[in-house]
Amino acid sequence: MEKLDILSQFKETAGKTIKCRAAVAWEPKKPLDVCEIEVQPPKKGEVRVKIFANALCHTDIYTLDGHDPEGLFPCILGHEATGIVESIGEGVTSVQPGDIVIPCYTPECREHDCVFCQSPDTNLCPKIRAFQGKGVMPDGTSRFSKDGKTIFHFMGCSSFSEYTVVAEISCAKINPAADVYQMCLLGCGISTGWGAVFNNCRVRTNSTFLVFGLGAVGLAVIQAAKESGAKLIIGIDINSSKFDLAKKMGANECVNPTQIGDKSIKDYLLGIEKWGYDYTFDCTGNTKVMRDALELAHRGFGESCIIGVAAAGHEIATRPFQLVTGRIWKGTAFGGWKSRTEVPQLVTKVMRGETTLEPFITHTIKGLERVNESIDALHSGDCIRAVVHISERETVNPLSITTVQSSRCFNGYVKRMKHFSKVCNSEMSFSIYLPDLKGRTDRLPPVLYYLSGLTCTDENALVKSGYASFASKYGLAVVFPDTSPRNTGIEGETDTWTFGAGAGWYVDATADKWKKHYNMYTYINEELPQLINSIFPVDGSRVSIMGHSMGGHGALISYLRNPGKYKSVSALAPVCNPTESDWGQQAFKGYLGTVEAGKQYDAVELLKTYEGPKLPILVDQGTADKSLNDLKPQALDEVCAKVNHPLKLRYQSNYDHSYYFVSTFMGDHIEHHAKALGL
Repeated sequence: MEKLDILSQFKETAGKTIKCRAAVAWEPKKPLDVCEIEVQPPKKGEVRVKIFANALCHTDIYTLDGHDPEGLFPCILGHEATGIVESIGEGVTSVQPGDIVIPCYTPECREHDCVFCQSPDTNLCPKIRAFQGKGVMPDGTSRFSKDGKTIFHFMGCSSFSEYTVVAEISCAKINPAADVYQMCLLGCGISTGWGAVFNNCRVRTNSTFLVFGLGAVGLAVIQAAKESGAKLIIGIDINSSKFDLAKKMGANECVNPTQIGDKSIKDYLLGIEKWGYDYTFDCTGNTKVMRDALELAHRGFGESCIIGVAAAGHEIATRPFQLVTGRIWKGTAFGGWKSRTEVPQLVTKVMRGETTLEPFITHTIKGLERVNESIDALHSGDCIRAVVHISERETVNPLSITTVQSSRCFNGYVKRMKHFSKVCNSEMSFSIYLPDLKGRTDRLPPVLYYLSGLTCTDENALVKSGYASFASKYGLAVVFPDTSPRNTGIEGETDTWTFGAGAGWYVDATADKWKKHYNMYTYINEELPQLINSIFPVDGSRVSIMGHSMGGHGALISYLRNPGKYKSVSALAPVCNPTESDWGQQAFKGYLGTVEAGKQYDAVELLKTYEGPKLPILVDQGTADKSLNDLKPQALDEVCAKVNHPLKLRYQSNYDHSYYFVSTFMGDHIEHHAKALGL
């Protein structure tokens, strides 16, 4: 309701000039002036954004203090922000009013002839760079004014304003459930530190690191180095009060160059690692420190990355011998992230609990009118990031999701997750395998849902089915849901292995006792895919489904009840005709009240009236399976022949119902889905 209300408000202001408050920098070295300005509507390819929060970055202060050679006044500073799209200009398609966005100072045009956007090695899209440097929008004019006087834009963002106008290609659309008062940090500094490690240096595990400067960027470098599996991380700063936080982030040791006696910082650090360090990072902007960082990089292969921005006119220097002997000197802008594509992925990584932003926020300031307090805080020496809350957001229900385990597996990651399901009104578990992308510009992987059988959790097939090498080969994400809610407190929930916990049968219960929690059909076909698509880097438009035993039943009915939703379907020893099976009859009586009601969840019955696209069904069945009387593959064979539905039913001699059987034929099934998904 509240989103509808704000969209109604936006309809009233769309296309009109808005009067709002902004913190204007009229001239260098003066406090920001919070005053009323006018913000024009967005023009072609532009987006007007209502700002929720802005974190003050040292780059803002660098410009305000007059050190930026491109600094123009008067201007509106700010470039670490979150906001909501208020209106869009002509031709804008990637965002709509109501979308939550992070304005990014590094754009991503995504055009086929942009060698920068198409390259996996850089993010430096130049599409609007020249205009950003001149403080204007791509048509050469500003959208800000006060009393007829033009106010310049800053870094294409200008987010110290209640409303701003940015280019569409600078808008990273993020998960609407994200905490906008934290995610603003991903607009610059924290992302830059992470990306310097992961993108620009592409660090090796078990490496040694030096990080000069322990502000927000340096701490983000430490955080990423720790995540990468660093062997040794040393932080260097002249402010020792930052050391505790640096160590909490992952630093093994911290050094204050003013407190090491007569030794130079180089001699001190080479006393620890004789030949230097695998990776060194300058986060200070001091050209002397940049040289020290390079010369402390490991002889033969060390890399040194410049992140800090030096004052205007300053140059770097070193002896050529330092490079001749194998050291690599490089830099980073926005951590190499492709803004519109990859910033949303950083947001969901935080939302999954795999990394955190909270330690960076040392000061929270409510109200734009107090913006100068954030500047005072940053100058105080005890501030990492000061976040200014500029406007209040409507209430949102945050995602309750936790990463329980993340493990490297077959050139990808297996992640075991817990989250609260509204549909099942309980905590649910699932696992997902995410293959590495072969290139940063590659299409995101499609998704295969694997539904497990009776008594299983999300972990059984994950460990026993042998899927991973095949999923890795084809670049396929695989989701393993649990088979039911757990620990709901329902009497009798764990009394039998064919019904209740571990046996949700992929139906939506209607019986009073079970309907509050046991709604696995809607969970599998609606709620979980929505969650997966919003929180993981996958292509939710390309989806297939398969399963084993009870899960094979779930896969078949999901395909038949949702024509066109799935690109392919397969099953291993599925329960094909559960209304004629002892297992199924027990389940349907318990969950639905009658066996007759179970026909809506019976593949054989559904095939009799199915009118959707007829995808070829692949089924494998072991001849030594002791459960054949409950599985009834012959009934599936007969009905498919009768209604002319393509079915490839393969009887496998002497195979039983176990994971030995599943793992033997898993490769065939993944190949079946990979072809259908265009892999």
